[in-house]
Amino acid sequence: MSIPLPTPVSSEVTLPRAFNWAALDKPTRALLLTRPTRARSAEITADVAHVLAQVRAHGDMALRDLTRRFDSVVLHAFAIPEADFIEAERRIDPLLRAAMVAATTRIEDFHKAGMTREYAVDTAPGVKCERILRPIDRVGLYVPAGSAPLLSTALMLGVPARLAGCEEVVLCTPPRADGSVDDTVLVAAKL
Repeated sequence: MSIPLPTPVSSEVTLPRAFNWAALDKPTRALLLTRPTRARSAEITADVAHVLAQVRAHGDMALRDLTRRFDSVVLHAFAIPEADFIEAERRIDPLLRAAMVAATTRIEDFHKAGMTREYAVDTAPGVKCERILRPIDRVGLYVPAGSAPLLSTALMLGVPARLAGCEEVVLCTPPRADGSVDDTVLVAAKL
C-alpha cells in the first residue's frame, strides 16, 4: 500500500553568507530574519496532520510505508530485540561506554537537584493544601540519527523520564540503511 502524501516544498534559499546590513532595504532585512520553519509553519502543520491521519487510519502499515518512502528502509518490526542491545554494548568501545555512563550520572545529578518534592501545608484551620507529584504514564522520545546519531539526546530525554517515574518510555529513532539502529543509540537507550 502506498499512502499519498503531499510533495515537500524545498525550504532552502540560496543566500550569501555575509550581508552589509546597512545596505539592505527593509523587505530584504525582514526576509533574512524570517526563520524558514516560521515562514512555512502552516504548510508543515498541514503535512504533519496528513501524516498523522494516515498513521491513525492505517497503523503499522502506514509507518512501514512512510519508513520505506522517507528512509528507503523496509522494516518488518519496530521493536528492537533485547539481543540487539546486548550486541550493541559488546560492540562499542569500552571507553565510549564509560563516558556514556559518566554522562548519565551527571545528567541524573543535575535533574535530581532540580526535582520538586511533595509537601502539605495547613493554610487555615481545617484547610490543608498539598502538592502531589504524578509522573506521566507514557512518554515518547525521538532521537535523531541521520549522519550523526545523537546518543546525547537519548540520555538527555531518557534520564529525566526515568527519574520522573514514567512507566512506559518509548524511544524512536530513524533506522540505518540496513534497518538496524546505531549501537551508541541502543546503549544510551539502555542506560
